[in-house]
Amino acid sequence: MNVSGDPRPARSWIRVSRLGGLLALGLLTMTMVAPRFTAIPYSRPAALASFAVLAVATWVLLRRGGLPSDRLARRLALPVGVACTALSAFVGYATYYVTTWDSKLIQNLVARAPEQVSAYEIAYLSRYPNNDLLLMLARQAHRLAEATGLDYGTVFLAFQVVFLAVTLAGVYRLCLLMGDHTTALAAMVLVTLLVGLSPWMAVPYTDVPSMWTPVWAIYCVIRAHRARNRRTTGAWALAAGGILAIGVALKTTPLVVIVAATLWFVAVALGDRDRRTWIACTVRVGCLAAGVAIGMLMSGPLVARWAEPPATTHGVSASVWHYVASGIRVQVGPNHNRIFGGYDRPTNSATFGKPTPVQDRISKHMISAELKRRGVLGTLAFEVNKLDFNWGDGMLWAYGEGSDLSRRPVHHGQPFETVQSWNSPSGQLFGPRVALTQALWWLVLALAAVGWLRGRVTAESLLLLVTLVGVAAFTLLFQGRSRYLITYVPLLAVAALWWTADVRPHVAAGRRRVAAGGRAVRAATARGRHRRRPWLDG
Repeated sequence: MNVSGDPRPARSWIRVSRLGGLLALGLLTMTMVAPRFTAIPYSRPAALASFAVLAVATWVLLRRGGLPSDRLARRLALPVGVACTALSAFVGYATYYVTTWDSKLIQNLVARAPEQVSAYEIAYLSRYPNNDLLLMLARQAHRLAEATGLDYGTVFLAFQVVFLAVTLAGVYRLCLLMGDHTTALAAMVLVTLLVGLSPWMAVPYTDVPSMWTPVWAIYCVIRAHRARNRRTTGAWALAAGGILAIGVALKTTPLVVIVAATLWFVAVALGDRDRRTWIACTVRVGCLAAGVAIGMLMSGPLVARWAEPPATTHGVSASVWHYVASGIRVQVGPNHNRIFGGYDRPTNSATFGKPTPVQDRISKHMISAELKRRGVLGTLAFEVNKLDFNWGDGMLWAYGEGSDLSRRPVHHGQPFETVQSWNSPSGQLFGPRVALTQALWWLVLALAAVGWLRGRVTAESLLLLVTLVGVAAFTLLFQGRSRYLITYVPLLAVAALWWTADVRPHVAAGRRRVAAGGRAVRAATARGRHRRRPWLDG
């Protein structure tokens, strides 16, 4: 890769990519050798055997030309996308169950008149004021359910299906920017397998609705980088900021994309000595920030109108330090497994309902006590375990919240019970399904690691790397679990597959010819510049 025309920054970017590949490979090895089981333990022998089969099958498909041609993949894009969306809708409907945690609280809240909202519900919304956009979706789902005679879960599932369809379209477009139609088609299928067929499709919460925002924001960021004039580059950066404003309103983790995109714009500009590059960088970063600000300002009144939130108590929202304090403690899960840095009941009880500055003091004291008790080495060991815990769960914390693990599906009879046999904890095939999903998750991590370690390095591949490293750091610092990675599964799928076009025989041969021609042109251009500017010899 040569972002700026100067070979020196190109070498530094390659080193960053290779380092990222080594880290991803180390993470994969750790999750396979010393797994930290989450809500649903799996059979390690079955998962390892499945991973071996999937890895060999992937190698055969890539090296022996088993994937559809680029022309055929282009024709299949729309029907495959529609099929993935329809299948996800059916699986979500068949899997639907009544949750037992925050999503259920929101469902109960919108079903009652404003004067019937309980004091606890008001205290909850006061503590988590970022629930307004979820409250808006929930209220519209409740109204549509009453108008159509459907139940709340079915209507919210329809919302989720729309968000999934938008996500798949974003995955396809982003992968097409970086790879080809074949890899884009495979990336859509991969996201469907990991999330579309997941029990999370049946959960009316923010995870699936927020999933489209990072992938489309990254798409807009790359288009801003590739734009030929300031007006176009500013428009794409502004669009990225607006999308991320919606994402942050749904879930905090899209903040990572804002930081990653800003750092990436600056890093690309650092490799170029041209003043115009810095002007373009300033335009992009400014428009990105403006898009976020405008999105938040415009969405506030609209959400307040459609969400109709009850009057809440100001000044008692959850402190940032509260999430850090929860994120550094160990809890016990439903299967008596250790949870590293998830929701912590003692921390929540100690800070709930108190003014935010008081929460800060309590949380900082708990953090200090925990760090002092563990020491430096103990804290490092905890963070390694937390990384393993968060990134080693192919089921992405399904059935891990509240007492969801004991819940049973709502819909009975065929063909729903066939889906429930492998997608519900009570199903006979649920164990093999978890092991196979874990193997598929390992394969995704392995492909991403190989891509950064051995694949072609581009500015866009580094943007994906920085973003995914950012979300890993976010979940290490704050309260988190593998559920928080759902929003970034589309980007991980793109990172795992975009580079595979280079190893498919017919594609690789064509690209080698193009690269050879490009190198000849650059060499001739460099010779011309050298003759015109001999002072570069020194």
